[in-house]
Amino acid sequence: MRLAAEDSAASGLRHRIETLFVAHVEAVYNVAHRVLWNRADAEDVTQRTFVKAITRGEQLRDTRRVRPWLLQIAYREAITVLRQRRDVPTDPGELPETPVLDAAPDDAAVASDVRSIVGAALARLSPDERMAVVLRDVEGLPMNDVADVLGVGVSAAKMRVHRGRASLRDRLATKEVR
Repeated sequence: MRLAAEDSAASGLRHRIETLFVAHVEAVYNVAHRVLWNRADAEDVTQRTFVKAITRGEQLRDTRRVRPWLLQIAYREAITVLRQRRDVPTDPGELPETPVLDAAPDDAAVASDVRSIVGAALARLSPDERMAVVLRDVEGLPMNDVADVLGVGVSAAKMRVHRGRASLRDRLATKEVR
């Protein structure tokens, strides 16, 4: 009887982990990729993020804060990787492919071009501004969650988002992206 209860508990844990992964893997990967601009490193950071989340799950009391908590782990892991590889060149043009479903070939090509242009412009922002813009405008986090992920106050997060948006707007307007 005891083995059946242990199997049931393990099955429940496995299901919670799978649910957590499916719900947040894309956002975690996007944050890591936007810091590192390298798919392999972003995938490694994504994996390490979920391993840390699973091992530290008891630290999270408020389940509504799972996404910002995971993104904070991913951001910190990506910054650690970035610091370790300062001498390795990165490729800002290497953007994650997002399939455009049911789109005409011309529309898909335009969407791909837009992603490339915006991605290149994002890559030219400072890492702090880039992450603030990505967290707020791409991931849709509320400002207090952006501040938590970045480890700064809400005013500093607002300033980073504002400066990042302004810089991005200027770069796109002048086509200064590459």
